[in-house]
Amino acid sequence: MFCRKISILFFIALSYTQTYPQIGSDETLDIVTWNIENFPKNEQTINYLSEIINDINVDLIALQEIESQNSFEDLISNLNGSWYGYRADDGNWGELSYLINTDNIQITHYPYTILDDYEHFYAYRTPYIVKVQFSNEEFIIINVHYKCCGDGYVEDDYWDEEYRRLIANQYLKDYIDFHFSNENVIILGDFNDDIAEPTTNNVFNDFLFDHLNYIFTDLFIAQGLSSDWSFPNWPSHLDHILITDELFDNISNDSVFTFKIDDYMSGWWEYDNLISDHRPVVINLQFEMTGDINFDGIINVLDVTILINMILNNDFSEIVDLNNDLGLNILDVILLIDLIFS
Repeated sequence: MFCRKISILFFIALSYTQTYPQIGSDETLDIVTWNIENFPKNEQTINYLSEIINDINVDLIALQEIESQNSFEDLISNLNGSWYGYRADDGNWGELSYLINTDNIQITHYPYTILDDYEHFYAYRTPYIVKVQFSNEEFIIINVHYKCCGDGYVEDDYWDEEYRRLIANQYLKDYIDFHFSNENVIILGDFNDDIAEPTTNNVFNDFLFDHLNYIFTDLFIAQGLSSDWSFPNWPSHLDHILITDELFDNISNDSVFTFKIDDYMSGWWEYDNLISDHRPVVINLQFEMTGDINFDGIINVLDVTILINMILNNDFSEIVDLNNDLGLNILDVILLIDLIFS
């Protein structure tokens, strides 16, 4: 009996120390959308989630279906680094939430909801916004969880599920166009519908047709193999990441993917039983950081030292020529110092 207990404890310890891959880096802005079904789904959910999040090295996770405030706080306390958590409300409803790692990004505006007058169309989970700064730029993050279900047809009916998602998209697009027309905007979450459907009943037409200003970064996933989709139980791709044109140059197909955590566990059944029926979707945004001369992801005194040495040695590089005057001089040093303190 004693040996059996030891074996069981050893098995549990192994499962909790499982290693998951790093999907982010200090040089990229790494953002995840993740519907963690009825969190916490299982008494072991917090342990597994904290292990995963501590391993994968990301900056921000937009969450859906966070039901327990106490369990959410327990999860945060289990995370390494400077993680902060926010829920749209503190009730027992499956709330929109954020986990934010401030080791690499700064929160410039704490989370708040928008479009509360139209909560019916958002299934009483109105969009949840947070503003963060990375690489001297501000980003508007909008977390959504649209109404589920339906029959695949948009009907002009106040209670029709597709109609509610259609109107939710229209209100959200109008809001972004008016308030954030020139900002770096990322809209992500569980949209509960397929972006690759024919246009006749596609609830995302307002965004899809405005392709000069918006792109669903995961459209190629929705159009691809079902094995890469975010919702395997009813094979479909429901979790999306939408960006505005200010960020078009910062992505590639390689930088957006469904993170199949079940591949690092005992399979889909274990993941679904312990964590969620949704897989997370990830985006890695890449930036050239002006003033980061040594490419270490930070602008600091080391970059100033390198620049001064280049000036003294009459070296030149367009990357370091901050004022674009085809020379390196004290003006570039002043601009670099200004970047450090800005």
